[in-house]
Amino acid sequence: MVEDIGTVINKGFSTWKRNLNICVPYILEMITAAFLLIIATVVFIIIFIMPLVSQQNLDPEALTPDVMLNLVDSLFSESLFLLIVAGLVFLLLYMLFSSFFTAGAIGMAKKASEEGNTSINDMFRAGSENFLNLFLTNVLISLLTIVGLVFLVPGIVSIGDVSLFLANPESEAAGVTLLMLGILAWTLYMIVLNILLFFTSYALVIDELDPISAVERSLSFFRNNISSVILIWLFVMAIGILLAIIGEMLSSVDVIAQLWSFAQSILSIVVIQPLVTVWLTRFYLNRTERKLYSFEEYMLDY
Repeated sequence: MVEDIGTVINKGFSTWKRNLNICVPYILEMITAAFLLIIATVVFIIIFIMPLVSQQNLDPEALTPDVMLNLVDSLFSESLFLLIVAGLVFLLLYMLFSSFFTAGAIGMAKKASEEGNTSINDMFRAGSENFLNLFLTNVLISLLTIVGLVFLVPGIVSIGDVSLFLANPESEAAGVTLLMLGILAWTLYMIVLNILLFFTSYALVIDELDPISAVERSLSFFRNNISSVILIWLFVMAIGILLAIIGEMLSSVDVIAQLWSFAQSILSIVVIQPLVTVWLTRFYLNRTERKLYSFEEYMLDY
């Protein structure tokens, strides 16, 4: 039986309450991201900053913020390509680990939705079996997003020399208009792309597909459930917008803003991301006619 969005949210919430360990992949992803950031910072200092300090005979203990800023400016002007390559390497490395934990979380949500309970072993199984395909899929989607930059080309070409534009913006009013329209078109393109491919990760992990098949399955799933997919996409987006609005309302007081920023990070990792994963997993399973754990059985178990 096809469940409406309200039923998916209600029963998905019950599934999440029984399986709070679905937050573990997201906690591990956060720890991994912090660890990679530390490594990237150390590598950046050793490979890029220290040679400059040595070349200019600077005392590392006497480096002021102004001197560091000058070093960074010099580095960007002399080694921009190398910095971009290093940044891409660390970004891809993070995406690889993130794909493992995302696949693991979806695998746990699938097991919980179908059988009522899940374990960390389900995370490792789903992650190890699907992380490479999910990584390649995320790279593919990123490239499709970058393709949208073509909408900015007419405005950039029309503006021409950026230095002249910055000196006299009014002289390139037509170029600015084209650029703004390009940004709007790119934004709409990304929204449409996000909706069309919203269930790509879930199709890939749940149905154990390759990247191209997962994209095709997501498009097919959207065609068969257009209104429901848009509705649940809006619901998920609304959660993020609501948190942003609360943060903006609290931003006037520094201490409260900092506390909310910390609380929001914890809330997102421990509650929101796992809960959304369960909701979307249940929605996909239900709309592809999979057998789900009975809500009545949940009630009997308590």
